[in-house]
Amino acid sequence: MQTTLLLLVFFVVAILLGIMLRKLLKNTAIPYSVALLTLGMLIGGSLSFETQLPVVNELKASFVLASQLDANLIMFIFLPALVFESAFSLEVHLFKRMFSQIAVLAIPGMVICTLITALLCLTVLPWNWSIGAALMFGAIVSATDPVAVVSLLKEMCSRARLQTLIEGESLLNDGTAIVLFTLFLSLATQIQPEFEASEVIIEFVRVVSIGVVIGTVVAVISLMFIGSLFNDSLIEIALTLVLPYLVFYVSEHIFHASGVVSVVTLALIYAGPGRTRFSPEVMEHLHHFWHTLSFLFNTLIFILVGLVVSTRLGLADLANWEYLAVIFLGILVIRGGVILGLMPILARIGIGLTKEKSVVLIWGGLRGAVSLALALIVATNESLDIQLRDQVLFLTAGIVVLTIVVNGSSMRFVMAKLGLDKLPKAKQQTFAKVQHKISNEMVSMRSKLQSDEYLKSVNWSLVDQNIVSVGEGYEEEKIDTQVEYLRKLLESERQFYWNQFAKGLLSKDATHILVDAIEKALDGTPQVWPRTSIVRHWKIPKWSTRCRTFPVIGAYARAANYKQHMIIFESARGLFEASEYIKDLAPSLSLAPEQLKLALEQVEQVNHFAKTTLADFREQSPHLVERVESYLALRILLNTERKMIQTLTHDGMISETDAEKLIETVELKMHQSKKQSQLI
Repeated sequence: MQTTLLLLVFFVVAILLGIMLRKLLKNTAIPYSVALLTLGMLIGGSLSFETQLPVVNELKASFVLASQLDANLIMFIFLPALVFESAFSLEVHLFKRMFSQIAVLAIPGMVICTLITALLCLTVLPWNWSIGAALMFGAIVSATDPVAVVSLLKEMCSRARLQTLIEGESLLNDGTAIVLFTLFLSLATQIQPEFEASEVIIEFVRVVSIGVVIGTVVAVISLMFIGSLFNDSLIEIALTLVLPYLVFYVSEHIFHASGVVSVVTLALIYAGPGRTRFSPEVMEHLHHFWHTLSFLFNTLIFILVGLVVSTRLGLADLANWEYLAVIFLGILVIRGGVILGLMPILARIGIGLTKEKSVVLIWGGLRGAVSLALALIVATNESLDIQLRDQVLFLTAGIVVLTIVVNGSSMRFVMAKLGLDKLPKAKQQTFAKVQHKISNEMVSMRSKLQSDEYLKSVNWSLVDQNIVSVGEGYEEEKIDTQVEYLRKLLESERQFYWNQFAKGLLSKDATHILVDAIEKALDGTPQVWPRTSIVRHWKIPKWSTRCRTFPVIGAYARAANYKQHMIIFESARGLFEASEYIKDLAPSLSLAPEQLKLALEQVEQVNHFAKTTLADFREQSPHLVERVESYLALRILLNTERKMIQTLTHDGMISETDAEKLIETVELKMHQSKKQSQLI
């Protein structure tokens, strides 16, 4: 069979195996990534067995070919997409709050781990190594891999802050590791190596800075283009697929900068300020697309790692196994020592760090495909000694397997022992309140079903065994939940704005202003009131008022003035509706009368602020009230019409072809009404 067909066979079979494995692992404590790696190693170990069946031989050939893929090809196929998906799914506001901690771990923490690991290698291993070779190996095995870490955390971690910290560190220190590896590899291949710390630092800053600039420039340009589109899911999703590969390639091969940093920058801008630039209807499809792609790529890469480990490494002598055990234990101790040494800093910046979370941070330092790909690059570099290359590959592969199997499979146990497998007490109380509300609704529905004449033969004792009820035994533990309660209200308000945006009831600018105000309110101790950042966004630019009658620029000034009035009206109206929604929601989440009273007082202030702003708008800008309200009403009605068409299509009353034509007509009206509203 041709090479391309063999690779296609591998991709298809690997995905099918992953699907079956995921099905088997449902309701088990075995991490999917650990099982995939083990499966890949088992398949790789079985490739040496001879058989006369043509189909089996073709399967064997496809897996052998996959295990021999070039390391750079592995990185360029999988890394951009997986890094983008991971960064794109981060909660950007939380990432920004924790960025100082993530940066400390990913840069100085990573560098210190590299230096100490290199010293350990020079001390323990009987190799005639240069400093450059030792530093190169230290960079390879010190970086936590985003693919392995993210795959593990998504399976078992429900703590957003801890997940963001570990995931953010793995994303950034992966970029740091690749930069350091490139620098130290060139140093290791020099006949007479010259090590200048200042040159390394300057080169590191250059590589990272250019990576950030490339990611930012591509994000800004692409978002301007995406903003000009109107609900074109194919183009918008296709761009998010192509651009991570583009910035990775441009950074790595044209500017010799950090491709990972570029991809992370692109993804964070898309997930943060760029989120409102995507069409509201597209965002749900976009996240589903990337979630599916992440599953496919994770399945392939973990099976590939298992194949590479089992097919490229023979049975090493006993001494190498002893060295592997020492290095594995050494990197665990080194990572633990570095994190504990940085604890005085980490505990005082960002959102702080507890001892329990630091243990998870230490134990969650998995190595994965990136480390193995870097080791494979070393293994194919003929400028290095063959014995050195073989030992680097063996030790790296062993560390990858051990961290994924040992650390990965025991992570759930570690988190349980530390009490981190459950929500914090305050969140547990809020969650219990929600469960209590659900339980009451279930009891109500059960009584209705009992009176249904077509359900008279129901075995209610059997049904009740599968229904969790917290209605009668529910008791509230007396703990301070005020902060968590206010945080939950603010998060609910933020989600309200995103829901309104998705329905087309809030514009991009209004959504951005209102969500930004919520995220600022969530910083530190959450406060429902005041919303000072909104007032800043509501200021009318003086130049747009003064230049209204000027020739040439007068039209632009009037358009800017009108747009700002539209933003003020829309965001004030959205704020008013959100405050009404929160007033209805607050009692159902409250755990104490005093708590509810304080929250409602603050919500009432928000409500009054929004109503006052709307009243002032009518009084101070009567010439714009009709235009602004007419456009808003038209947009709401057109969105309602589109939603109705979609509902009727779902119910089978309209064919999909006819529905597409009707929706195209509605969206054309939307686009035209937006243009007409801006004409002066």
